[in-house]
Amino acid sequence: MLKFFTRIRILLWILALAGVGFLVSTQVRAKLAQAAANLRSLETQTVTVYPVETENVTTSDWNTWRSYYGQAKSAHTQNITTFEREIVKTVTVDVGSPVKAGQTVITLQAAARGAQVQSGKTAYDEAKLNYERLRQLNKKGGISQSEVDAAYSRLKSAEASLRSSQSTLQRTSLKASINGIVAARKVEPGEVAEAGAVLLSIVDPKEMEAELMVSKKDITKITTKTPVEIYVDGVKHIGRVKRISPEAQTGSGLYPVVVGLPENSGILPGTYVEGRFMVSSQKNVVVIPSNVVLYRGTTQSVYIAENDTAKIRTITTGEGREGRVVVTSGLKPGENLITSGNRVLYDGANIINQRDLAGTTNNNNSNEG
Repeated sequence: MLKFFTRIRILLWILALAGVGFLVSTQVRAKLAQAAANLRSLETQTVTVYPVETENVTTSDWNTWRSYYGQAKSAHTQNITTFEREIVKTVTVDVGSPVKAGQTVITLQAAARGAQVQSGKTAYDEAKLNYERLRQLNKKGGISQSEVDAAYSRLKSAEASLRSSQSTLQRTSLKASINGIVAARKVEPGEVAEAGAVLLSIVDPKEMEAELMVSKKDITKITTKTPVEIYVDGVKHIGRVKRISPEAQTGSGLYPVVVGLPENSGILPGTYVEGRFMVSSQKNVVVIPSNVVLYRGTTQSVYIAENDTAKIRTITTGEGREGRVVVTSGLKPGENLITSGNRVLYDGANIINQRDLAGTTNNNNSNEG
């Protein structure tokens, strides 16, 4: 009897172990089935597509402009001076006064010079009378011809002295030689005008020019035919190169270039101006937005769209400005440059143009309506 119950317990243990094994096997098969289903789901999952924007690569002209600075001045100026030290009698104009050519602007004391003219006139009249008297005596044989010749020389000397004193008297009235306005007044009535000192400055504002200081690297690129733009307070004026100095200024090493300004431009003398010279011009070069260029160390690259795939392209760039840069190698006209969305791309990434994506969305909305 004992052996019978022992066999029963063993059988029950075998049945229990078989049940546990069956349960474990069922759970393992379920896990494997779930894993296989997940794998199939991953295999059938949609590949990531990156939306981008593109721009067709084209060529254009590229002009290089260089800015230099200077001051505007009148092309025609006159500095009023006196030849001799004299007291100023009157000054008839002030700073900003308009003047015309031939107009008297300053008068000097003329008393001493008037006396010189009167003395010279007296000496001339006496020499003339003496010459006529001796000439008549010579005709009668009273004196020799040499005495007449000597009297004639004295007459000419007196005449020259008179003309010199008359010219000196005329210089007491200082006149403007150009039409313009008074830019500076440096003397007042009663003051002493020193010989050669500037008393008044007159400028002609109708014809203005600017002297710009240009560096050595660009001076050889500038000629009288070089286009130049003049900017004053953001306003552009078209200028023209008039003169180019072949010698640099001492100290600065810069070369003066004089640029003529348009007539009646309104630019006043002394105004600081910016001059932009077109120092080079390139035809039919590839120009792209500078913000699409990717930098990895010293390598520059961009992404090109090829059959809905992004392809990385190594390029070389040149000059750039205002958000555009010249591509000297690596791109050809007609290629599709990716200009937006390129920061998350990799070589071979699947892409879709946002214009195409927008078109698909619009079509779906129309179908739903």
